Amino acid sequence: MKHTVLIVNPNAGDGSLLSAIDEILTRFRRAGMSVSLHQTTHPGEGAQIVQAVAEYADLIIVGGGDGTVAETVNALAPLPRRPHMAILPGGTCNDFSRTLGISQDPVEAAEQILSGRQRLVDVGFDGRRYFLNFWGVGLITEVSSDIDPNEKERFGRLAYYFNALKHAVDPTPFTLHLEGDDVFYHGPAQLLIAGNGAYLGGYRTFFPTSCVDDGLMDVFLVKEASFDSLWSWIRSHWTGNTPEGEDILYFRTGRLHVQTTPSQLIDCDGEKGGTTPATLSVLPGHLTMLAGDR
Repeated sequence: MKHTVLIVNPNAGDGSLLSAIDEILTRFRRAGMSVSLHQTTHPGEGAQIVQAVAEYADLIIVGGGDGTVAETVNALAPLPRRPHMAILPGGTCNDFSRTLGISQDPVEAAEQILSGRQRLVDVGFDGRRYFLNFWGVGLITEVSSDIDPNEKERFGRLAYYFNALKHAVDPTPFTLHLEGDDVFYHGPAQLLIAGNGAYLGGYRTFFPTSCVDDGLMDVFLVKEASFDSLWSWIRSHWTGNTPEGEDILYFRTGRLHVQTTPSQLIDCDGEKGGTTPATLSVLPGHLTMLAGDR
């Protein structure tokens, strides 16, 4: 790549990425890359940097967690000229980097970036925001909104699953009207996720066999968050199979219209904002990303 821009969130994760930055920059420059480093100081600054450099950058590397990646994607996706993108994982879960086969060790991830394996990646869009990994309403927003920071620090990725079980005891149901390609549903719901990636909370669940370049979203609906449905969700991490059961609906679609009563808060790649209704679509191969070797 002729010119590379590295955007790092220094507050992401446990600081392991930041401590490895000098080594990473050395390796990049030894390989002949021209790299400019930007460390963000506040939310939204990463998006501003993307918009400022997109006209001349060949590669934008985002260093940080899932929130930092989501901010970058939402700045990059609407642009007419989109540089290639890569991820140096530095957060707690780093879900989409896992889907791309990127090592969770920052220096190893940098070596994978240097290998230059490119992949065209689909991007989801709900009319307001773009997403790489997932879009959801219901239990998913309750779980991520209510995680105790101490639990997250102590248990890491498992904190999401402990919290899911806690909320399943007394979930908040809603009425869902759903329309997709050859799919129609109207009835009770407690969780709806439309996914592009295979990981959530750092584990390969919900969509263990998903594909980021098939032009389709994987959609997972839980009508009632029973013990059986949640156990199927958790078990999918170990079995590699899609969760299934009487209270579960799973399908793939290129478009999805979602209406709920009452309106539901939307979680888009871990960033909450906006409410239903929403119409989701897929932008096939919209971003060129550097992937790992698995």
